[in-house]
Amino acid sequence: MYYQILTLSLLLMPLWLAAPAYSANPKHIEQLLKTNQCLKCNLKGAALKGAKLAGADLREANLSQADLEGADLKGAKMQKAQMQETVIRGANLEQADLEAAKMQGAKMRDAKLQGAKLSYAFLREAQLQGAALSGAKLNAAFLKEAILTDANLKAASIRGADLSGAKLERAALDGVNLESANLSGADLSAAYLGDANMRGVNLTGAKLNGAKLLSSGLVDAKASGADLRGANLNRANLSYADLNGAKLGKADLTKAVLSVAKLTGADLSGATLRSAYLYRANLQGANLARAILERANLTEANLTRANLEGAVLTNANLTNTIFTGAEGVQR
Repeated sequence: MYYQILTLSLLLMPLWLAAPAYSANPKHIEQLLKTNQCLKCNLKGAALKGAKLAGADLREANLSQADLEGADLKGAKMQKAQMQETVIRGANLEQADLEAAKMQGAKMRDAKLQGAKLSYAFLREAQLQGAALSGAKLNAAFLKEAILTDANLKAASIRGADLSGAKLERAALDGVNLESANLSGADLSAAYLGDANMRGVNLTGAKLNGAKLLSSGLVDAKASGADLRGANLNRANLSYADLNGAKLGKADLTKAVLSVAKLTGADLSGATLRSAYLYRANLQGANLARAILERANLTEANLTRANLEGAVLTNANLTNTIFTGAEGVQR
């Protein structure tokens, strides 16, 4: 008999090990659906697809791995909620408060998050493709390696957020506040960042090829090694920016401000810099072959050992410009 029990126990052990340590409390699900309030409830793995939960109080609730696809959570209170790997595809979270919520790996494709509060939220590897986040607050949020491809972040506030390694291809970021945010290694290819506040942003090694940054403020930005080939930086302010080794081939920098910018070893071949302001810019060893610098202000700029083969400098201001060892200088 003892051996029969032991054998049965061994056979059932894989099932015990596979079973989740915690699962949703049925009473908590009933409470939520009846009262629209479930503070600190255990709703882990709950099936709430399409649920009508507008204005619900779910503060500090455990909703990890729950299915909230297509649910209406407009204006819901979800501060500090546990939402790891929660399915929220297509859900309505407009004006919802998700401050400090833990949402690692949450599946939020096409979710509606306009005006939502997500400051200090933990969104590492969250899937937010096509999500609507216009006007949302994501200050100091952790979005490392998050997927925001085709997302709408117009006028969102993302100050001091960590977006390192995030995917933001074709994202709409016009008017966004990214001051002091970390976007190192992020992919912003073909993203739209017109009129964005990017003062002090970290773009080290980021991909911005084909991105549109018209009139954006990138003062003191750290963008060494960034890929900005073909980017539109018309009228952008890049004063004091670190663009050492950056790739700016064929970029449009018409009327851009690059005063005291660091561009050592940068590739600006074929770039358009008409009427650009490059006062005291450091362009040592930069590649400016075929660049258009017509009417550009290069007062006191340092072009030591720069490549200017085929560059156009018509009517450029070259007062005290340093050309020591530069190639192809034609003034």
